[in-house]
Amino acid sequence: MERQRTSVLLHRVVSGSTVPAGRGAVWKSDYEEVRPVDQRSPAEQLQEFLNFVDSCSREYQAAYGAVNEEDKRLQDLIHEMEFAENKAERNKVATRLQHSRRNRRKNKDIVMRNELLVKFFDEQNHKSTLNKMRQLLGRQRKEEEFLQSKRTYKPRMKEG
Repeated sequence: MERQRTSVLLHRVVSGSTVPAGRGAVWKSDYEEVRPVDQRSPAEQLQEFLNFVDSCSREYQAAYGAVNEEDKRLQDLIHEMEFAENKAERNKVATRLQHSRRNRRKNKDIVMRNELLVKFFDEQNHKSTLNKMRQLLGRQRKEEEFLQSKRTYKPRMKEG
C-alpha cells in the first residue's frame, strides 16, 4: 500500500545521504520516514507570523515617535547652547546633545529596519490579506481542536 505523498516524505538511504524516492529501482525496505523538524501546528506557525508582523509595526511606531521626540529635543539643545553662560555649561549641553543624537540614530535604525515591512502591510490589499489570515487562524484553531478531540460516530440509521 502506497502512502500519500503529502503526508510523509520518503527518501532512499544511499551511503549516508538521502535521495528522493522514485530515482531508480528501490525496495520498500530502502525507505525511511522523514518527518519535518518543526513539529508546531499550522495554527501556531501562522500565529507566530501574525505576531511578528504586529510586533514590527509596534516597534516601528514607537521608534518613529522617539525619532520625532529627539528632533524636538535637538532644537531645545541648540538653543541652550546658543544661550549658555559659559564653556562648562556649553560642554554639558554638548554632552546631552551627543546622547540625544546617539539615541536618535538607534531609533532611526529601527525605523529603517522595519519600514519596508510596515509600509507593505499598510497597503489596503495587504491589510485585507492580514485580516483574512487572522480569520483563517481562528478557523484553523477550531479544526485542530476538533482533530485533537475525542471523536465519536453517531449512526445515521437505527438498526432494528
